[in-house]
Amino acid sequence: MRDRQSGQPLFPHAAFVALVDAYQQRLHLFVRSLVGQPEQAFDLVQDTFYEAWRAAQTGTPPFVAAATDAERYRWLMRAAYHNAISALRRRRLIRWEALDAIAEPATDDDPTRLSFEDLVVEGDAIGAALARMAPADVACLLLRVVHGFSAAEVGQIVGASPENIAKRLSRAKQRLRAAYLQHDAHTEERSHR
Repeated sequence: MRDRQSGQPLFPHAAFVALVDAYQQRLHLFVRSLVGQPEQAFDLVQDTFYEAWRAAQTGTPPFVAAATDAERYRWLMRAAYHNAISALRRRRLIRWEALDAIAEPATDDDPTRLSFEDLVVEGDAIGAALARMAPADVACLLLRVVHGFSAAEVGQIVGASPENIAKRLSRAKQRLRAAYLQHDAHTEERSHR
């Protein structure tokens, strides 16, 4: 099928389904880390893929045959980032509440694996530390460390220069470490009471 105006072939449906399968979980983890609410993150990821589908149907780059998967992934991360930041700006008006309880992960026989309780405590500590940081710093940190983007790619996603990203990452790592240690100290202090 071709676009009526440009004559370019439209992004194939099967290729779009493969794109969703490949990146949906990564996008959700990234957005959830920014907004802090799993249900809201699912909605924002769905909005991101809707925007991608519309772009694919109009032949908008990077949803053209000549583009690479890496370009599409960066586009998706950028759109997800902007959707998350917009949601955070609206947060003053809307409060999101999770409808599901935490699901216990499947157990296995690996003795080095943390217990469910330890995972929850560790997740709470990291979540609390990330919640104290600016969303842009959290995004830079997650995009670089968790998702493996280069500083230049992170800059493209969040709209900043690679130099600015390097400075932001350095400060974000320091802030995360300080917030994590502070949360850990408070938790340990409470347990000794």
